[in-house]
Amino acid sequence: MAPFLDRLGQPTFLARLVAIILRVTAALIALLSLTIFFKVGKLTFELPTNRVLGGIFFEVLFVMAVYAAVHVLVIRARDIETLKSNDTYAISILALLVKMAGEAYGGFMLFMSLGGGLFVWFTNQHIGNILGPVVRALFPGANEDPSFMGGIQLMATGVLISIGALVFAYAAAQMLSLLVRQPARNGGSQQFPTADLNQPYRSRFGSG
Repeated sequence: MAPFLDRLGQPTFLARLVAIILRVTAALIALLSLTIFFKVGKLTFELPTNRVLGGIFFEVLFVMAVYAAVHVLVIRARDIETLKSNDTYAISILALLVKMAGEAYGGFMLFMSLGGGLFVWFTNQHIGNILGPVVRALFPGANEDPSFMGGIQLMATGVLISIGALVFAYAAAQMLSLLVRQPARNGGSQQFPTADLNQPYRSRFGSG
């Protein structure tokens, strides 16, 4: 363990390790999401013709939700990997991880709530029929009300949770960034470079 612990103390190695873990996590999320995708597809084919549209809408928005979460992990993995080495590199990595969690969860919740609401409206079934236990735990807006108002409540709850997650994550990341800048405010002669927590998304297919 001694050599491994020594390597963990190196900013470049730790940043690269975290970036690799994030990419692997993104791949696992994409693979595990196929379970729900095929489950909804099977249910959609069993629905009456006038209710099929609800399953199709949910499938499209579910794909967008998974893509949003996975792409956020990939982008933030790249940002962490390119962090500048400094004495507060671990706090900079943590700040990006907190922000990433809010972005991924917020994007996922936004699309899932919209898709879930449309599913309820068109199929007259509650969303719990198609969500696994893990997704249900991440989706507290999911209820057992298959009515029109239940769909509206599902959408509204999901959007509010999405916004709340983003605000909380950004605020927490900014608080962590203050810890990084603390030495300079205390009159220290050295100011450490930090991660740019306000940088826009950069798609791997082009600039955002």
